[in-house]
Amino acid sequence: MFLILCSSFVLLIAGVYLQTIPESKANDCPRFDYEYKLLERLLRIEFAQRESDATIEQLHQKLKHLQTDVTQNEEILRLIDNKANGFGSTYVRWGRTTCSGNGTELVYRGFASGSHHSYTGSAADFLCLSEEPSWGKTVGGTTEAGFLFGAEYEIIGGSNPFSTVSKNDDVPCCVCKTSRTDTLMIPGRKDCYPGWTTEYTGYLMSGYHSHAGATNYVCVDENPEARPESSGSIDGHLLYVVQVSCGSLPCPPYVGSQVLACVICSK
Repeated sequence: MFLILCSSFVLLIAGVYLQTIPESKANDCPRFDYEYKLLERLLRIEFAQRESDATIEQLHQKLKHLQTDVTQNEEILRLIDNKANGFGSTYVRWGRTTCSGNGTELVYRGFASGSHHSYTGSAADFLCLSEEPSWGKTVGGTTEAGFLFGAEYEIIGGSNPFSTVSKNDDVPCCVCKTSRTDTLMIPGRKDCYPGWTTEYTGYLMSGYHSHAGATNYVCVDENPEARPESSGSIDGHLLYVVQVSCGSLPCPPYVGSQVLACVICSK
């Protein structure tokens, strides 16, 4: 700052002096004119250097702010990832004992089960009963209870869309967990809508339409397995393919008597 003030003062005095002397005498002072121009150039360089230093300092401060923003964003992303790892959704993969592998993990394996197809009471739900049960309090048996039966594939001849299982094979299942938070089954489609991830594709199955026991619908994997110790036709909880009945259900787009596909999707 002192140098700038001194230089400015000298230039000011020199400028005043040059303006007051006659042109003829001024031309007689080439050395003074040279030094004046040199000093002026040095002063401009000094000003330019200081402006450059100020610009560098401003850029340095902006860089520090950007680094802080990047650090904060990385922390936010880390928290989001941690939250995602702690949340998700689960679904049953009917007919299989392993999960699909697209970002999923196995929770447990089990046996597809439900109420007897001939019972008019009890529950309608399919259950994936764990293959490793643990028991609560032991009590005596009673007929005043609901009952669970293993499920069998009831698939006949040309209506069998599966190539890996046969009629009366017992149905396994497994429960899978995905980090994606929403999971749904879409009946009547074999692929997911855009933006959704396919967990598995299969065929819609339920109980038989004229049996006394009602069931819900489940999506059985298109390449199902059978429980290794399947024991023939016990006829407990039964799984039949589901086909279209035209009328109130419009055909097209649906096709009469066509077996319905299904897909499990997550997002």
